[in-house]
Amino acid sequence: MTSPAEIPPQSLKGFFLISESNMTDPNFFQTVVLMLEHNNEGAFGLVVNRKSQLTLGDIIPRFATTRGFASPVFVGGPVQQEYLFVLHSELPDQDKSDSSLEPVAGIIFEPSFKNLEKYFEEESWNSIPIDDRPQIHLFLGYSGWAPGQLEKEMESGSWIYHRAAPKIVFHENPEKGWKDALREKGGIYKIFADSNQNPNLN
Repeated sequence: MTSPAEIPPQSLKGFFLISESNMTDPNFFQTVVLMLEHNNEGAFGLVVNRKSQLTLGDIIPRFATTRGFASPVFVGGPVQQEYLFVLHSELPDQDKSDSSLEPVAGIIFEPSFKNLEKYFEEESWNSIPIDDRPQIHLFLGYSGWAPGQLEKEMESGSWIYHRAAPKIVFHENPEKGWKDALREKGGIYKIFADSNQNPNLN
């Protein structure tokens, strides 16, 4: 489905990778990956549209609260799923750690959950006016590529790329994120998203 005329930028940091529908790796079937880094040393990102069966309250006992059990955890990828990562919008107090990344305006990556813990404490969260509450998504694991690996996958047509946007990252219905990302890409991709999910059947 990827046009041979499309040449990906040298770095895909700040882009989405949208999996082709014939992706055979179950870790990435119908996924949208936000790319957080891509250089000569490799690449890494987070799958943003795949919720797990878990909540924060399930995996960290001290957050076994109303807020914790209302906070779903996404599967960021197959690598190091014992680690909890965070994507969030702008925070009310503009408090970001030195290790945070902002690959796209309005999407901030925090590699450590500890930097965001206070937003999952009942008292702190309830003290923030509803309209000022940030969007915060939690992820177990990440998606990683060794040097040159992603480039080969791009050449083989495994991925479609498109500039990342907060409305897909923080989608109210993440299961619709893959199709909506294709629609955002536009052109033939929009037609594809609105019709048959398998181009081999068209």
